[in-house]
Amino acid sequence: MMKTPELQTERLLLRPIRKEDTDEIFRCWMHDPDVSRYMMWTAGDIEFAKEFVEFELGNIERDDWYRWIIEDKEGTIVGACLLYFDEEFDSWDISYNLGKKYWGKGFMTEAMKKVIEFAFETLKAEGIIAFHAVENPASGNVIRKLGFQYEKDIPFECSIGNTTAHFYRLKNTLEE
Repeated sequence: MMKTPELQTERLLLRPIRKEDTDEIFRCWMHDPDVSRYMMWTAGDIEFAKEFVEFELGNIERDDWYRWIIEDKEGTIVGACLLYFDEEFDSWDISYNLGKKYWGKGFMTEAMKKVIEFAFETLKAEGIIAFHAVENPASGNVIRKLGFQYEKDIPFECSIGNTTAHFYRLKNTLEE
């Protein structure tokens, strides 16, 4: 079993969630309907942020669930990302969100490159899937920059209701 490890990039630290992150998580993204619009959760109050942190702390020791808090080098939380094994698709799956004031700075592409490297090199994942609501092209831009290939459209339920998602897959080319 592997605890979520710290990962570093040029500008970012990806680290396991901590109880004391609750207030900053709430301020960064959990209160913001613009951030939650295409997520599977809806912006809420501080109690919602506390429940999220407790849930994630309960998953920190799992070997099929890796949630990282993303900090800039000054130690400010800018977002979060997740790598988990999705039983429905029998594949590793990525998910992410970023505080609105950090959009458009390349942070998520940088963070997810490191997460993908971890998945392929450490977990020996054969591939990774990702999807985004069709109404959220910015997320699709990140997914395509990471090298994912579009496969199909799938039904998708998020905080705006039932919609369609573009579904992508990235194969591990490091495998012998």
